[in-house]
Amino acid sequence: MLARRLREARSLPAVDSYLGVQIGQRHWLLPLPETGEVLEMRPPASVPLTQSWYRGLINARGNLLGVIDFGMFCGEAPTPVQAGSKIVVLSRNVERACGIIATRVVGLRHAGDLSLPHGEVQASESAWEGASFADRDGRDWQVLDIRQLLEAPAFLQVGRAAT
Repeated sequence: MLARRLREARSLPAVDSYLGVQIGQRHWLLPLPETGEVLEMRPPASVPLTQSWYRGLINARGNLLGVIDFGMFCGEAPTPVQAGSKIVVLSRNVERACGIIATRVVGLRHAGDLSLPHGEVQASESAWEGASFADRDGRDWQVLDIRQLLEAPAFLQVGRAAT
């Protein structure tokens, strides 16, 4: 049902449409025009000499897809994987695509249903952290600027030196 709703949503103007995901304790908004498909969670094949946040590779419809623990990349604890966890593909361009582990896919969100958060908003140090919003239930949401993330030197440096 989610896959059908995503396909339908992509046919509409998606300037203010997002896929809401929970990664660890944080809620992220992924812009629909830059978000690929949502895959069932499966353990990636590990790759030696990579960063701790790089979980490995999966085969996604015949293409190798790198899987990132985005929570760990952001300096948080490993993203909890539970029943219902998914791999969300960032970018529709196969050459640039990667998957991030989502503890939970919350569903479609529209900017019109969100408001500016109550209280102080702290400026982000990360170029990929976009606008902040709050929903009607008081949950804070952060827009993930996928283009900025996929171009960030720290994100592109998956390998690590042997010790």
